[in-house]
Amino acid sequence: MLHVDDTIAAIASASGGAVRGILRVSGPDAIVILDRCFAPNETEPADWSRNARPTVITGTIDVAGPLGAIPVDAYVWPNARSYTRQPSIELHTIGSPPILDALLRTLIAAGARLAEPGEFTLRAFLAGRIDLTQAEAVLGVIDARDRAELQTALEQLAGGLGSPLHRLREDLLQLLAHLEA
Repeated sequence: MLHVDDTIAAIASASGGAVRGILRVSGPDAIVILDRCFAPNETEPADWSRNARPTVITGTIDVAGPLGAIPVDAYVWPNARSYTRQPSIELHTIGSPPILDALLRTLIAAGARLAEPGEFTLRAFLAGRIDLTQAEAVLGVIDARDRAELQTALEQLAGGLGSPLHRLREDLLQLLAHLEA
């Protein structure tokens, strides 16, 4: 059973090595969890975790073992401006799978729960950030097997099906109001 009142974390970048890797954290304790394991650079403001606006903070996260302190850029959304409309963080770092795994383990040890597949999108849907057709389109983009399927999913994500349905709903509501008047 999925709970939307806890804080989740997952690797958000594609599997395999890359120049940049991304981890995502979302939930009511996202800022607290980051504060437990993140050391901002000396040039960053001391009160970064109390900032009410989206911000980027540079620093390190110390992971257990030989990897030591990993450099990260923390993109922090402390309020409803995030994808899930919950406090959220994206950690951008070196895209090495062992580094990303170590960072994820550190976030989980600090209090986050490993996100289930699609859970960030589910939270966005439940918070009203995206509608059902857009949530299905996200799945379509992920599961696309060829360019045609990807194009269809991207069009749906951009409102391809949702926009006509919204217009139809508005037309029906106006007709109903006219009939009841």
